[in-house]
Amino acid sequence: MGFKWSLVSIPDHLGVQNVGGRLGAAFGPRAFWDAFVRLSGHRPGEVPIRKSMVRHGIAGPMSSVVENNHEVAALEVCEAARVGDRTVVVGGGHDHGFSHLLGIQKFLGEGKTIGCINIDAHLDVRKPTPLIGSGSPFYLAIEKKVLRGPDLVEFGIQSHCNGPELWEYASKNQLKIVPFSSMRHSESLIYFKQSLEKLALQVDAIVVSVDLDSIAESFAPGVSAPQTEGFTSAEIVELCEVAGANEKVISLGIFELNPLHDEGGRTARLAATSAFHFLESARNIRV
Repeated sequence: MGFKWSLVSIPDHLGVQNVGGRLGAAFGPRAFWDAFVRLSGHRPGEVPIRKSMVRHGIAGPMSSVVENNHEVAALEVCEAARVGDRTVVVGGGHDHGFSHLLGIQKFLGEGKTIGCINIDAHLDVRKPTPLIGSGSPFYLAIEKKVLRGPDLVEFGIQSHCNGPELWEYASKNQLKIVPFSSMRHSESLIYFKQSLEKLALQVDAIVVSVDLDSIAESFAPGVSAPQTEGFTSAEIVELCEVAGANEKVISLGIFELNPLHDEGGRTARLAATSAFHFLESARNIRV
């Protein structure tokens, strides 16, 4: 069989609720799918991307305990990774960025190292006190030994979104940070390629985690924590294309899609288009 991929939907926003964010991300996977199925474009002789999907797993049932939800979602990610050349994970709150990494770790097994590029306005290394929230995924991943600090690239980080304790944690754990401010007057793609190529040299597999609040609100209004400044729609699609073309990037995560605040479904369409181009790039490197 040719190129095949799997999809995991995580309909859960308990982590967003725990930090007082605006709710709706639990409905993100459905909005994503409704937009994705309309992307039917393909060249003569090609199998449409959607028809290359071999599994669509919906994590659940979701409970009122965040830790349980993470375990359930991680198992679904693991099973999806077993059957696909690439996996796309759609949330849900970004706390499931931890579920995503944990599932890939389970799939890879002992002795394999994971790298991650987090495309985000936030560092998302918040200590879960008193509750695990949507800003805690990479704190959990590092503390639970799923991810090593130096193998995490924080891409597009915005200074006004992150307090001193988060910067201190990032420094202590040697996270690589590419601030959005450094890309205002230059090509974000250049920085992304450099980060991806360096990371690929030091790990066995890479996960790219896209928090949609990394995109400017004018392009992506339907998120849990909208940002005035951020990537354009063209930039985020291009970053996903580059990620898909790298053989070590085995999984893409898209989080914080909130259809309850998505004007005209713009954010859902952008999320779906980004995933489509990630998968198209991944398929093309196998041809």
